[in-house]
Amino acid sequence: MTAAAKQTDPINSTDRRGAPRKEVHIPAKIGFRDLPPIACIVKNVSPMGALIEFNSDVVLPETFRIIIESKMFWADCEVRHQKGRNAGVMFISNRAEALAAFG
Repeated sequence: MTAAAKQTDPINSTDRRGAPRKEVHIPAKIGFRDLPPIACIVKNVSPMGALIEFNSDVVLPETFRIIIESKMFWADCEVRHQKGRNAGVMFISNRAEALAAFG
């Protein structure tokens, strides 16, 4: 199979997201239980999740809350992948609100 065919073949696609994401640059915070919030930037977002970036490497717990004040949005998140300063997260709450804010 050619490289071009692999990109359009949904079975062989490496992008397994349930919804397309919008490229954005939105300041946000993530909150942990009993710890101060950590600033981050939402790099892309969909009603199902987001890619977030930190100023430095961060070790994230499996779940946490993201707060995007400019959109009056928050959601509980589950880490799906993390590499260095970037983490892909799935929203496990407030998906309808995410659809309204980012859909």
